[in-house]
Amino acid sequence: MAFIIPIIFFVALAVQLVFVLFIFTKLVRHEDKETSQHLPPISIILAASNELDNLRQLLPILDSQDYPNFEILVADDRSSDGTYDYLLTNQDNIKHLSFLRILDLPQHFTAKKYAVTMAVKKSKNEILLFTDADCRPESDQWLKTMVSQMDEEKDIVLGFSKYNFFPGALNALIRYETFQTALQYFSFALAKVPYMGVGRNLMYKKSLFWKNNGFTKHFGLLSGDDDLFINAAANKHNVAISIDEDSATNSIPKESWGDWFIQKRRHLSVGKKYKFRDKFNLGLLWMSELISWFFFIPVFFMLPDWYQAPEWSRIPNEFLKQYNLAHWYPFNDWMRLVLGVFVLWILVKWFVLAKANQKLSNTIKSWKIPYFDFLYAVYLLFFGIVTLFSNPKKIRWK
Repeated sequence: MAFIIPIIFFVALAVQLVFVLFIFTKLVRHEDKETSQHLPPISIILAASNELDNLRQLLPILDSQDYPNFEILVADDRSSDGTYDYLLTNQDNIKHLSFLRILDLPQHFTAKKYAVTMAVKKSKNEILLFTDADCRPESDQWLKTMVSQMDEEKDIVLGFSKYNFFPGALNALIRYETFQTALQYFSFALAKVPYMGVGRNLMYKKSLFWKNNGFTKHFGLLSGDDDLFINAAANKHNVAISIDEDSATNSIPKESWGDWFIQKRRHLSVGKKYKFRDKFNLGLLWMSELISWFFFIPVFFMLPDWYQAPEWSRIPNEFLKQYNLAHWYPFNDWMRLVLGVFVLWILVKWFVLAKANQKLSNTIKSWKIPYFDFLYAVYLLFFGIVTLFSNPKKIRWK
């Protein structure tokens, strides 16, 4: 054990530094392409089930986008709150609005995936931009900034969707977790290993949807209309990202720990369906994060007899005696090594993540990153255990 635990700890820190310095820095260095003069027609697609209040706010905002040719296609998924009547009576007032009404759900097909599939079928345009009823674009340039990152080679544009700020620990944790998720899927996409996107702000071509048979591979799972589809359809050539502030959307986060737990359990459960490559990469990233934080204290207080620091680096025993610390002499060399490497990892990661945070609209307060990074490790441990014993086919919306 005197050999194994310290080796695991130092290897985990090294793996973390590899991800931070060679993957996450790709986002730090990234710049979006300038707004293009070529503005192809776009279909904005959103599936809505009993979202009348949100639609009343969102649709006029979408309708006012500064873009020459687009449609807003709402898939009304069996709503009972007056959504259909609202859409019917406002199709003349909201000039870009079109909609379809879903009355029945086919057996073994989950609601949102069926609604999205029907909307894709009805859409008029090749470029599809997906969002949710509770999302709000940050700017009337949303369409322009997203589509400007797409070209003949790129079939997918991953956008950023953040959560509104509210006071409280839950909201802060949600925003940090959202930042970490975006940091990872943006950085891996730039490293030519894309693995997911977020359906609150996601663009791809209709032809890509049909080429990959839509949601056929996972139509029975509650989640995955965004990340599982992108995991299957993305490759190292066909994905772009958009991180300009004008391309972001905002959403209202969960306000209770119970609701958030259900949401995260649902989202994370489909990770078991990712490609082996992506499960390996994420597993390596997350496991090294856990080891780096949770092995620090045990390793710090170990006294391996195989470690001998150079004589010049040791704290003199006479110096320790002056402060009644002579009994710490056997430990001081090892502790300084462990602490030094651990602090180096924290400082390097803090610097890189702070720069990435600036790229993502300062989603969090950068000076709190080390604190929230520890909480993120606790989050990974907790939901890792929960997800391990979760069956994605049995998870329900509420």
